Amino acid sequence: MWLVQKQEGWVSEPAIRAIADLLDMAQIRVLEVATFYTMFHLAPVGRHHFQVCGTTPCMLRGAEELKESCRKRIGAQFEVSKEGFSWEEVECLGACVNAPVAAIDDYYHEDLTPAALEATFDKLARGEAVAPGSAIGRKTSAPEGGPTSLKAMVSENHDYRREW
Repeated sequence: MWLVQKQEGWVSEPAIRAIADLLDMAQIRVLEVATFYTMFHLAPVGRHHFQVCGTTPCMLRGAEELKESCRKRIGAQFEVSKEGFSWEEVECLGACVNAPVAAIDDYYHEDLTPAALEATFDKLARGEAVAPGSAIGRKTSAPEGGPTSLKAMVSENHDYRREW
């Protein structure tokens, strides 16, 4: 299904039939998988698809504002805008520590604000590449502002972590 979606942009009913035939299984089983995971689209989506996490950690850190930005710029969920954008609210993307998070074209964008999301819309509309990761420059799941512990393990000329 993933390969079909990468090629076609979504998983159509004929594709589900072909996958079921290829795997020698009932079509309903393939459809069950396709409808369980939000990563599979059963209808066409935009050239750039935004999946905004709506679970509690993201909600507490601003997901509602991100969804409102999507509504203003794109329209209702699953609509495709003139710019070729679409969006949907999804369940947990699993990057709660850097909430709020959105998967944009399969890449995670973390620590988003409405302004950062608007900048992403603008860049994509101009055909520019958008780097995934933290909008505030956070590295992996480090606290905002950088690491707060084990700082003595890294000196100016030597990184002792490499010896572990």
